[in-house]
Amino acid sequence: MSRQTPSPHTQFSGVGQMNVRPAEPMFVSVPPRPQRLLHSEAYIKYIEGLQADSKYISNWDKQLRANTENTPVPDQSRLPTHWLGNGAGNHGSVVNALWMLRDFMMKDALGINKTI
Repeated sequence: MSRQTPSPHTQFSGVGQMNVRPAEPMFVSVPPRPQRLLHSEAYIKYIEGLQADSKYISNWDKQLRANTENTPVPDQSRLPTHWLGNGAGNHGSVVNALWMLRDFMMKDALGINKTI
């Protein structure tokens, strides 16, 4: 008399009926390939601006001469308004507030030399 032992993947559902469930994979599948990073526009401009004969990373003359007249704002909806805790505040517009923030930071950064 032969004895038939059911496999662990076999389930009985009712009298005389057998359901076979598929075997689970033995190994974990390969993780998806990592995506390439997309660099921001600012970083790409930074890389393009690097020159072998330059002593500085940025163009200081251009930075110091920048003002509202010679620096157009392409799309005001993309401005980092979250940097401003009070929004435009007393400056009238977000653009003016960001220019004031830029001027304050520039004076603060250049003023470090005086204190050292």
